[in-house]
Amino acid sequence: MSTDILPADYRSRLDELRVVTLTDGEVWSARDLMELAGYADWRNWAKAIDRARASVTASGKPDSDHFVESNKMIEVGKGGRRQVEDFDLTRYGCYILFQNADGSKPEIAAVQQYFAAQTRKQELAVPLSDEEIVARALQITTQRVAELELKITADAPKVAYVEEFVDHNDVVLFRTAASELDIGETELRDRLTEAHWIYRKLIGQRWSKAKGRNVNEFEYYAASTHSDKFRSMPQHNAPRHHNGQVRTTLYIRSAALPAIRRRVLSNLMAVSS
Repeated sequence: MSTDILPADYRSRLDELRVVTLTDGEVWSARDLMELAGYADWRNWAKAIDRARASVTASGKPDSDHFVESNKMIEVGKGGRRQVEDFDLTRYGCYILFQNADGSKPEIAAVQQYFAAQTRKQELAVPLSDEEIVARALQITTQRVAELELKITADAPKVAYVEEFVDHNDVVLFRTAASELDIGETELRDRLTEAHWIYRKLIGQRWSKAKGRNVNEFEYYAASTHSDKFRSMPQHNAPRHHNGQVRTTLYIRSAALPAIRRRVLSNLMAVSS
């Protein structure tokens, strides 16, 4: 079967998704192939994978030779990443997978041609020596590493910006935490200061119209031994201090709320007793 009737962009994308390893030779990520196959939901794609594995097993071959369980890091909202289930597929595994996928999708028929033809070529080709396999794997790996390094360098400013200014999902205001504890914000700050979890630093003075005089300005910071419970973030859009310094706000990390709750409640019980 010829691949001439297969659209050039399909051939190009399938070739780009191919990874050469030292152990398994050529493999494709099931996650990478999912979109190309016209699937939007991993659960449906996983059903096709299960059917393909069962087909390989029924033919008397170990399905684990062609469907190797693996994990893949994917991007989630606001620059985050999480690990998801994946499979590394051999060329034969891909061929069987697309034979068991939804044949009504036009993408499936196109990709079936690619893997059917390539699988046949592989059967007729002269096997590569171990040295040739290693050389090809190293060549592709080196190229891939260089591409990733360029991407990391290009993305570094954006990642730093997200981590510093955008990703607020893991923190809460002292006001919010105090409300959950049913105490005042000032009392919460005072109790954590007394416990040496946080401290306040004199920044300067400002004129208070209400008091008719200069008043001290303070900012709060986390003590070094409890820095994992808080996050200090510069407020670049807020008015600067009178000395020109950027204002900084101390937030509470969401994961630290139970520990802070236990600390405050223990203090309250000690005072009441």
